[in-house]
Amino acid sequence: RESEKSLIQRINEDAILEDYIRTGLRNNPGLRAAFYEWKASFQKIAQEFSLPDPMFTFTEYTDQMETDPERSFTIEQMFPLPDKLWIRRSRAFRNSEEAYYYLEKQRLQLVYEITDAYYEYVYLSKAVLLTEENIKLLKNFESVAQIRYRSALSQNQDLLKVQVELGKLENELRSLEDLREPLQFRLNALLNLPADHSLPWPEEPLENVSLDTQYERVNELYNRLRKNNPDLLALSENVKGNHDAVRLARREFFPDITVGVTQENMSSGVMNNGKDPLMFMFTVNVPIWFNRINAGIREARASLKAAENSFDNMENELSSRLALVHYKMRDALRQSQLYQNALLPKASQTLSATQSGYEGGVVDFLSLIDAQRTLLNFQLAYYRSNADFYQRLAELQSLLGEANVETHGRASLPK
Repeated sequence: RESEKSLIQRINEDAILEDYIRTGLRNNPGLRAAFYEWKASFQKIAQEFSLPDPMFTFTEYTDQMETDPERSFTIEQMFPLPDKLWIRRSRAFRNSEEAYYYLEKQRLQLVYEITDAYYEYVYLSKAVLLTEENIKLLKNFESVAQIRYRSALSQNQDLLKVQVELGKLENELRSLEDLREPLQFRLNALLNLPADHSLPWPEEPLENVSLDTQYERVNELYNRLRKNNPDLLALSENVKGNHDAVRLARREFFPDITVGVTQENMSSGVMNNGKDPLMFMFTVNVPIWFNRINAGIREARASLKAAENSFDNMENELSSRLALVHYKMRDALRQSQLYQNALLPKASQTLSATQSGYEGGVVDFLSLIDAQRTLLNFQLAYYRSNADFYQRLAELQSLLGEANVETHGRASLPK
């Protein structure tokens, strides 16, 4: 595990999304816990394929006849038949595969959560910057209003309007600045950094979003979901493991055999002394309690049905979630393009024209304030749409089991 100092150095002023993700994948304790759970399940395979321990018996005869032995030594080994060990090994392997896919799910979920928190943090930085710039702009308007009021070119209400608007923006700025701390806490928790560690604003433009053609059509993504989603893969292994459990339950009708060897040490007065007898034993259990065996088979079959239905239910849930996430991603992209190509340029032109008209005395101050507020709202909505797009894209990739897709040319998610 990296030291706390090296972790903090990793997230520096130039850190990008890739740095955050690599740090989280390396240090997140939840992901490490899932890794060790998979590692533990892998060790179960050798245990299930192993024969039971042999039994050693020592007998000392304290009261015996002349022909009785003084003591005896017996060793026995039980062998499950006909293929119970192989079925147990297969079932343990399926359980290990299931644990691996849950590890993969944890990894994908962590990448998504880091990406989601990162872009929320990026959006907050843009919102703070835009609000600060608009406060400066309103202060310039305030100066103009004061000059016009002192020159008797406008009424006092213009000055009051701009001061009210300034108060509202300054309150919004304080709210945005207060949000920075909980977002930092969220990122620090995902990266396993100290809770009070101060993260710099990300150097992220958050502009010019675009969608890769491989994610355009939702109907083409369902097969990738079924093929790569770790939840479905884990449940698929669970179904296979339950098939093995049914096979194993049926094998309970077959007996197990126990092979043993016994050597007896004869008393000194016994004829043929010095030739201690060696005996071989062969024992078979008799599975006659059919009610117990049949109940075990019915239990295994019911567990198999439950696993199959859980798989179908998860597939339906993930498919519906995929459709919704894909819609939100496309909707965010559409809104981003609308703001970038149409609304923002027009709002900027409107503000410039309104400001010139106010300075020329042909436009009232309320129109100027409305134009400024409209531009700010459009700017915030543009960056909000872009952040939403990247958050939903990360969620979509997580559903598809893909966490190695390049993100808008700046960083790639590690495998």
